[in-house]
Amino acid sequence: MESWSVDQVCNWLRRRNLGELVPKFREEEVSGAALLALNDRMVQQLVKKIGHQAVLMDLINKYQQQKNGLESLTCYCETASPKFPEAISGTTNKQMFSSFGPVEQKKYLSSSENDEGLIDRRVLKQKKNMKSFFTRYKTLQWTSSYALPDFPYDVKCILAEKKCPDHSMRIRIIEFLQADMTKYLEGSLYPNSQQYNIVVSALLQAYPFLNEDGNGFLLWKRALKDRFKYVRRPIEDDEQVLRNKCKFGHRRGQTRKSISTENKHADIQVQIEEEPVCLEGRVMDVHINWLKQEYMKTQRDWKEVDNRMNVTTEIRRKMISDKAPLKEILRLFPFLRCPYQLFREFQLLTHMDIYKKTVEILETYSENILSLYVVRNNPINIMLQENLKLHTEEDMLKYMKMTAACLLLPDVFGDDSSLFAAVNEEVGVITPVLKVKKPFNVNSCEFALYIEKEELTQLDDCTMALAALVAAFHVFDIPCPKRIHRTLNFLQSLIFEM
Repeated sequence: MESWSVDQVCNWLRRRNLGELVPKFREEEVSGAALLALNDRMVQQLVKKIGHQAVLMDLINKYQQQKNGLESLTCYCETASPKFPEAISGTTNKQMFSSFGPVEQKKYLSSSENDEGLIDRRVLKQKKNMKSFFTRYKTLQWTSSYALPDFPYDVKCILAEKKCPDHSMRIRIIEFLQADMTKYLEGSLYPNSQQYNIVVSALLQAYPFLNEDGNGFLLWKRALKDRFKYVRRPIEDDEQVLRNKCKFGHRRGQTRKSISTENKHADIQVQIEEEPVCLEGRVMDVHINWLKQEYMKTQRDWKEVDNRMNVTTEIRRKMISDKAPLKEILRLFPFLRCPYQLFREFQLLTHMDIYKKTVEILETYSENILSLYVVRNNPINIMLQENLKLHTEEDMLKYMKMTAACLLLPDVFGDDSSLFAAVNEEVGVITPVLKVKKPFNVNSCEFALYIEKEELTQLDDCTMALAALVAAFHVFDIPCPKRIHRTLNFLQSLIFEM
């Protein structure tokens, strides 16, 4: 690209769907060398549209990253040991086979044709060296292109003031680093020690004050490793993981202690292994029947309910993923009708306390929502203003404003409010929706969550109602309607801190 002419640069822009920029680039005589030398200020002068600016800078950065990676590979190959020319030139197995002598070829063929034959150790060593070479190159390429992520505004403010972050801010920084590493590792959740060192070193080099008394490196590295362990924890319940465990003799629900005990009692182990599936089915039936009977009681053992809901999580999630009818799911697991268990199920799936997050959202945004011009003449806002005149208590006023902000959210984003809440009306949609009666009358207001035009659960206030609505879409794996997706995307972005 450094040797490109202005015409070649213009052709490159057209191939990248940036043909609108060609006249300006011709006028400014931007050649390939000039293109690679552009900085942010120059790009803003050349390109008016922000989208085109972002695409252009991304293409230039990617080219430079690929160039740096190839230069690193070339440098490594020039200094590599001459014993392994195949690794440097990318020789195929056939070419490598033809380079062997007659004796080596005979041993190589015997090892591939007969698994029990002798294997030439030199062949294995050469293959191992090639594998390690490409592994090192992949790590080298990842290292050369790594840069710290763009932290959120509040994190940037703390770092700009060179203040040592508190515990919650440390957690946020670690979460962003973990997400950024996962992106560079193409979704893998298993970085090696060198990659941990690279990321922590980049962080402390950019912000030296985070290295407290010279011991900050180990603390940040340990926190980052713990974060990856926390993210990997949900895969313990993955169906594929459980099948692999069963393949190697590990039965569902088995712990290390039970394994050691069974090793001492081999006879008992054989008897148990004869019919594990039937035993599991009977146990599941017992748990489900107990949950259905307990739901009918007025005084419930919530601790035992939590335990049995934990045990039956796998079968419940499989029914939902297989698109079983909602009535059947609620018949077997009626406690999903309880807001507490609905929120708890959401937390098992996402590791987020949705009720706490919803309280924060409404407290933060209610005043801003009510001050928007788009909702000024809305009937709900008019109803709110009339009721505000009747009360003076601060808590009461705050409650009514949060209720109005919750119900006005679809109107703020231009969505269909009938898919979000039916205020003093009958529900007419099958997707999760709120039914609200007398929202500003504290003594007689009613909030309920409806799915498939049937009431799922009664709710205490607008905060619990909003949290239950978002949780229902996730827990029951229900697709979001297009006419309400902007409102739900906004809520999810705040709940998941995206």
